[in-house]
Amino acid sequence: MPGRPGGERMFFNAKNLLERKRLGEFLDELSKLQGPLAGPAQPPELVKFSTAQTVGDAMKVLAAYNILSAPVSDAATGEYVGMLDVADVLGGVLRGVYPELLQEGYLEQHKRLSISELQSVGVDFHGRRISNLLHGGDLWFKGDTESNLLEVVETGFRVSRVPPKLHAAQHHLQVHHRVAVFDILPGEQTPDGPVPEWHITDVVSQTDVLRLLASHIDRLDPAFNFPLSKLGLVTRDVQAVPASTPTLAAFALMHRKGLSGVGVTEAAGGPLIANLSMSDLRGLTPERFGALALPVGSFLLLQKGCSLRWEDCLTESLPPAVKEGRWSEALAAIPLLTCTPDTPFGEAVRQLVGHKKHRVYIVDGEGQAVGVVTPTDVLRLVSA
Repeated sequence: MPGRPGGERMFFNAKNLLERKRLGEFLDELSKLQGPLAGPAQPPELVKFSTAQTVGDAMKVLAAYNILSAPVSDAATGEYVGMLDVADVLGGVLRGVYPELLQEGYLEQHKRLSISELQSVGVDFHGRRISNLLHGGDLWFKGDTESNLLEVVETGFRVSRVPPKLHAAQHHLQVHHRVAVFDILPGEQTPDGPVPEWHITDVVSQTDVLRLLASHIDRLDPAFNFPLSKLGLVTRDVQAVPASTPTLAAFALMHRKGLSGVGVTEAAGGPLIANLSMSDLRGLTPERFGALALPVGSFLLLQKGCSLRWEDCLTESLPPAVKEGRWSEALAAIPLLTCTPDTPFGEAVRQLVGHKKHRVYIVDGEGQAVGVVTPTDVLRLVSA
């Protein structure tokens, strides 16, 4: 199995740290991290939804706070029922409106999607209740401040359930990227005593756990100095799409393959020039669903505020490099995290944390992607 040459426990100290660290202590330690280890700015209070809210209202709140997901409680009982993620909304669009995009080979016959049609889809989804788009609450780990981090990683994130072949199809259906943290309070009194009530207090992400590991990394295992090639992370099986691909079709590919991101190239099979991930849906509202019809390159420029406005897309007043499909030039201003097969594992972890990204691509001397490192990969290795 990758990451365990000779069967030895390469990350004994890291795993021991996770097992000893309680969630309450972990959250307190995270709040004190500074510099590159500090997390992104948080909303003044925990963002939560109820099943009575609409998709449109929820997406606007997510966009306003620049976050990707939030926990949801039942409107009638207040019970936690799951998480709403912008990717859930996208999945609903694909399954309910564009199922043909999930079919292999569809794009070879259909190269374009309609901005106006997707705008109409956005209006339709705006009024739908979020209860139909949730990750099931019974699938989510209910941790409290006394839970340890290894429980969160193994039972909450479920990274140990990732197939041995990294980034295999459908692994996103088995892995969670965020879990809710609960406070247990006495609830309704019964003859047998009070029924405990679970109140959500925090949300913990895989990246949060990486921040903890990065803050201790110099005191952990020598294996963090091993090259990525020794840990089985150079797979030479990295999914990528040309920058001219319609964005919704690229996300459909990710949904079909069970991926959280794909590389972007100027032409099929070419060197890597950018990355498209689920986190690029951050800030998308139903009124802007038409942006999903744009080429991936244009969508990235629009979402990241680089030389392209929504009005430009509607009027086709595009920069010359975009209009002429010179995507390497057009996307040059968007940072792309890369490393080499010889990069130490710990350095890749620091890149993920320091740049607040979810993917570092491993590239060869020709700029071809030969592997990728994600928070899930890191946690899978250290918890093995």
